[in-house]
Amino acid sequence: MTNIAIIGAGLSALSIAHLLKDQAKITLFDKARGVSGRMSTRRASPYCFDHGAQYFTARTAAFQTFIQPLIHARLIDRWDARYVKFDGANIIERKDWKNDEPRYVGVPGMNAFAKHLADDLTIHLKTKIASLQRNLDEKWRMLDESGSVHGDFDWVISTAPAPQAVELLPTTFQYHDYMKGIGMRPCFSLMLGFSEALPIEFDAAHVTNADVSWMAVNSSKPGRPHPFSLLIHSSEPYAEEHLGLDRGIITKHLCAEAGRIIGLDLAAADFKAVHGWHYANNAKRESHQVLLDRVHKLAACGDWCQGGRVEGAFTSAVNLVETMRENFL
Repeated sequence: MTNIAIIGAGLSALSIAHLLKDQAKITLFDKARGVSGRMSTRRASPYCFDHGAQYFTARTAAFQTFIQPLIHARLIDRWDARYVKFDGANIIERKDWKNDEPRYVGVPGMNAFAKHLADDLTIHLKTKIASLQRNLDEKWRMLDESGSVHGDFDWVISTAPAPQAVELLPTTFQYHDYMKGIGMRPCFSLMLGFSEALPIEFDAAHVTNADVSWMAVNSSKPGRPHPFSLLIHSSEPYAEEHLGLDRGIITKHLCAEAGRIIGLDLAAADFKAVHGWHYANNAKRESHQVLLDRVHKLAACGDWCQGGRVEGAFTSAVNLVETMRENFL
């Protein structure tokens, strides 16, 4: 049976593992403490925050079929939010998502989706792969940061963001230079918890022309704890300019900026935390070819191959798996 290593444990990696588990031996490696990648949930009792992906849609038949059992198992549910769009501090659009295209979330947190997919898979967490080496038998061995060696593998698939995959995969990878042209942009996630609910007239909001790009009442999502929690994403330009800045300064500025937009003092939050995503979104919303090197038995995929978004992570995995099945498995 073909032995495959997958670097990463987000949706792309977990989808590949599920789609190939009956045809290959699969082992996943991730530097984080848990699975889910950017479909992450942070708990700080009594609060809960989806500080990565906020929701997802299912526009392709393949993804709709894939998530249907998870909807029946109540690990995924619709988020029928009261949605608004801000231009600066002015609301220019209102919409009730219960009358619109379904937006889904994991339940009770966004990472529940990934945790379920991770069941029965072989996953090494807190294991950051530092380098790859091909031996004389044309098998891949991987060295992690602690010096441990993992292998031998017939194939290695990276599902890390494109800039990280470029650093990790050898320069002999057929698409190494191609991936250098795939840019990704950062984002800050500000998490605020309040002992009492704020008088906010929306559950989800996109924002333009501000240092904030998104605001959501996380506690309005299905299955979340009741204490009022607010999740705020910075704009990408703000994050790019201030990525190295002290997190306390970031927190203070984003509280003030979001408070200015909604007309409330957010500095009074009982809980505050900020997380910096170095590779949050594609610089360009574009799709890329299947990045599979038949000669060196290396591949790369992720949501960034399909313009970003959760469904893009799944679609990228499907495209790669179909190509592997047609040619090798």
